[in-house]
Amino acid sequence: MKRWGPYLLIGALCAWLASRVAGTGDWDADAGPAIEALAAGDVGHYLSWASLVGPFASLVQAPFVALSGGSGTVAYQWAVFPCLFGAGLCGLSLGRIAARRGAPPLTQVLLPLLFLLNPITFEALETGHPEEILTAALAIAAIATAAEGHTRRTALLLGLAIASKQWAVIAILPALMVLPSQRIKVGLGAVAVAAALFAPSVVASPSSFLDVQRAASGTPGAATPWSAWYPLASEKTEVYSVGGEQLEAQVVDAPSLATSFSHSLIVLLALVLPLAVAWRRGLPLAPSDAFALLALIGLLRCALDPADNLYYHAPLLLAMFGWDAFSSRGLPLRSLLGVGIALLFWQAWHDISDPVAFNAVYLGFASVLGIALASSLFARIDWTGVPASAVFAGRNPNFRD
Repeated sequence: MKRWGPYLLIGALCAWLASRVAGTGDWDADAGPAIEALAAGDVGHYLSWASLVGPFASLVQAPFVALSGGSGTVAYQWAVFPCLFGAGLCGLSLGRIAARRGAPPLTQVLLPLLFLLNPITFEALETGHPEEILTAALAIAAIATAAEGHTRRTALLLGLAIASKQWAVIAILPALMVLPSQRIKVGLGAVAVAAALFAPSVVASPSSFLDVQRAASGTPGAATPWSAWYPLASEKTEVYSVGGEQLEAQVVDAPSLATSFSHSLIVLLALVLPLAVAWRRGLPLAPSDAFALLALIGLLRCALDPADNLYYHAPLLLAMFGWDAFSSRGLPLRSLLGVGIALLFWQAWHDISDPVAFNAVYLGFASVLGIALASSLFARIDWTGVPASAVFAGRNPNFRD
């Protein structure tokens, strides 16, 4: 029980969370048809379906959908379980890392529990995007294994993350920068893993594959109150015909500058920021710096995306858990604070009455957090718990050979 008990408890928790899901959200319109086709053995339909969910996340969910024997909400509940269980395994791993570093038993329990039980997980499940939690967990696990010197595991986890959702490319440089050597080899290995998983879709239906990549890299015209572009957006009324009836809806259009350059700017920052950190800190990075870097890139990705959503913040929040596991010998204060703030925004979002005020509060919080993360990486302010002399000398004091 001492060996297998934690896995059984996490599995039971994941099953309970999955059973609590009441609807399918976007799953029916996005990944659901492809995954249900794969579960039924219709590989051709699966490969030709243009879904934004990557092949690994789909392959993980399909066997459980087949076991469900149903469709709709029942199938989705079963599809949610493996995504949650993957995140739970990552949380358990962080708990063990914290234990080796001398963290108290309470921290060892809180890390895996809150890794699952947090508002961003709930939002991702409600909106039909369990793959977001799986992808974020794989990205965190990749950085954690890199920090412990496991090159093959790092390449595998990075490749699986990219093959689950394309945004996981923001974790590549933070993970590689933690490694003491073989960075190019690990990076090529991750690309090879992702390419092998994407290859069947490319061969079966090149046009569908290209359509998905264009949709993933393109910028939608709408703006949400979670975005830095929202104050510059404009409202308009659009008329839709539904069942022979004319319905009006208020649409918030993002400014043309955002639709043209926002995603390109995010990609540019995901490249420039790691290079700047490497110049400032030296290589290899301390694990705490790598998680802070992922959190900062994740925050900028959210704020600069016109159609930002709460569940987009999964890598930002879960990076705090990795940061605490590698740097805190007390309670995981960053994780607790992150979950608390996410809870406040989650509740405010579901009871939103003034989007403009909500946007102002969110941007204020994002600015403060961005400054704190940037100061941790670039200024001589030690937010990590790692001796500053070791960090600035470019050594990784947590690396275990």
